[in-house]
Amino acid sequence: MPNRPQIVPASQVDSEMAPDFSSVRYRILAQGDSWFSINGLNLFRASSLLPHLDFGHSAIIVNCADPGDTLAHMVEWRRDPWFASYLCGPRERAWDAMLLSAGGNDLIDALGVLPTDAHGTPHSPGDRLLLTKSERAQPGKTYVSEDGWALFDQHLRAQYAALDAMRAASKTNQNMPIIAHTYDYPMPRDVGAGLHFGPWLYPALQAYEVPPDDWKMLAKEFIDRLFALVSGLPLKNFHVIRTLGILTPADADPQISSPDWLNEIHPTSSGYGQIGERFCADVAARNILA
Repeated sequence: MPNRPQIVPASQVDSEMAPDFSSVRYRILAQGDSWFSINGLNLFRASSLLPHLDFGHSAIIVNCADPGDTLAHMVEWRRDPWFASYLCGPRERAWDAMLLSAGGNDLIDALGVLPTDAHGTPHSPGDRLLLTKSERAQPGKTYVSEDGWALFDQHLRAQYAALDAMRAASKTNQNMPIIAHTYDYPMPRDVGAGLHFGPWLYPALQAYEVPPDDWKMLAKEFIDRLFALVSGLPLKNFHVIRTLGILTPADADPQISSPDWLNEIHPTSSGYGQIGERFCADVAARNILA
């Protein structure tokens, strides 16, 4: 029988709907972006990674991720009062692990910086991740603004360091393992979540005049860069689960539905199921959860 976790919104932990933490093997704190929260506007189709996890024993996951924070930066959810309170604040508890879904939204936001601002003023290459068509014409240049990537790298490292400092400030969670996933390869295409969210990659690649034949390759390069950045962070008891290349990429044609992808950057329930299986198998193989 599967041991699916009981997922509890952070707001319920100290309420009359509080779960019985003594009844389970693992007590886990989760934080991050829309891969940990409902990410589709059609609730019958929406899903997240957390319900598809199975660590082999009973578990309660206190989820601080929020659907409204779909496009939040790491620095914003780090300041989430529930998260800070349960990790190292007045409501602190002893956790067996933290599950982290982070970095993807920061990357999406950075890729969304267009060549010019709303007034037509050019953004410098250090403020964006993509080069314009004229900049790419220079010898040795590709699609990536290396100055922009260096700034992004610095930003993300600073946020992870701040998260590590929060853990270090805890009375009971200083040695708690942090377990992060690394997303999967999206296909840039004109498929968002409802009328007001997304697509995310597609408009940026159009704005920078990237040929459609290179969209899939470029998206893969950025996700690979993100993986290399996060997996190389010098944090103690920090575990990065490689979840790349599990799903079948969607077709670029928005009229062709995908069994693995709900929209441009979010998997379907089936897709999350495949990633969750690999995620939990790797956690078990590494013996991360005592």
